[in-house]
Amino acid sequence: MKVLHLVPPGFGGIDAYIFSHYKYMDRKKFRFDFLTQNAGLESAPQYRDFPYAVRLLPTTAGKDRALFERTVKGILTEGYDVFHLHTSFWTGFLLEELAREAGVPRVILHAHSSFIDEPDPEKRMTLLSRHEELKRAFPANLASDYCACSKKAAGWLFGPQIPKERIIMMKNAIEPERFRFHRPGRDALRAELGLDDGALVLGTVGRLSFQKNHAFLMDVFEAFQKIRPDSRLLIIGDGELRGELERQIRERRLEKQVLLPGWRADVGDCLRAMDCFVLPSRFEGNPISLIEAAASGLPAIISDTITEEAVIADTIRRVPLDGSAWVSALEEITARPAHRGNGVEIVGAAGCDVARQAEALARLYAG
Repeated sequence: MKVLHLVPPGFGGIDAYIFSHYKYMDRKKFRFDFLTQNAGLESAPQYRDFPYAVRLLPTTAGKDRALFERTVKGILTEGYDVFHLHTSFWTGFLLEELAREAGVPRVILHAHSSFIDEPDPEKRMTLLSRHEELKRAFPANLASDYCACSKKAAGWLFGPQIPKERIIMMKNAIEPERFRFHRPGRDALRAELGLDDGALVLGTVGRLSFQKNHAFLMDVFEAFQKIRPDSRLLIIGDGELRGELERQIRERRLEKQVLLPGWRADVGDCLRAMDCFVLPSRFEGNPISLIEAAASGLPAIISDTITEEAVIADTIRRVPLDGSAWVSALEEITARPAHRGNGVEIVGAAGCDVARQAEALARLYAG
């Protein structure tokens, strides 16, 4: 069964989500390919053990519609059984129309977010207006299946013309054992990063983008540092707002207290090195990074803009995006002893083990 995945340019949570499921699917029965503008996916070292092809889009429909249509039509006539579109917000539904014209048996729309990750307010409002217009206009018969990672994501992407009973909730999931807490991994990573054994390490994982709200996190950490001078902030990730974040760190003279190592392959050890996970996102679909933190047994403070479905452990606390409330929450949660040994079991009980979710995805593809 040939499955074509539409993924956004650049690397991020969606390609990681797809490949984590692919690992647990029978590759004698399923073959995944990718439709994208991300040429780097062709030789990505993290995915070299998987059989797949990258079908590059040479342009966008907005820049050269004729070339875009010719390219997509040619690809869709190559015998794909499933076209799985991983979508954050509406910019058009030409791809769905082309898939139906090509006779692709299953066209799946999958909601992964709940807002638009655009830092410029004017551009964001323009995109939001277009999104809402297309959301109302989308013909429900252009897709065979509708999926979402949370109720909030479903409400964001799908209008009332798509009955709620048709929307399948596909839980975001991970390999929990990769994140199980153990002391050697924690000690080694702390030593590498120059973190003292006694340091209180707050940490987060994600793109340096408007969505993740690092500017708010810097305000909170600056205030918390005055209460806990032994605290450190470990930010794993990279992105378009790195320069702005580095500027904020310099202005606050926190260069020694805030660590920005970029993207790392050893996220499990990074989480083990932390003492509290923080996620002040402006919006999320259902954050995979929080599931990883839960598997590591980390207590976590997250914004109350994140869906309640993300609270899979009693150590996760949703707090309004108010600086003083976050500082108080940090004081309270870091004063408690953390018991980190059962995180893997908690994630498994919540149904967020990718081996189980891969079975659900295989059933969806098979119809």
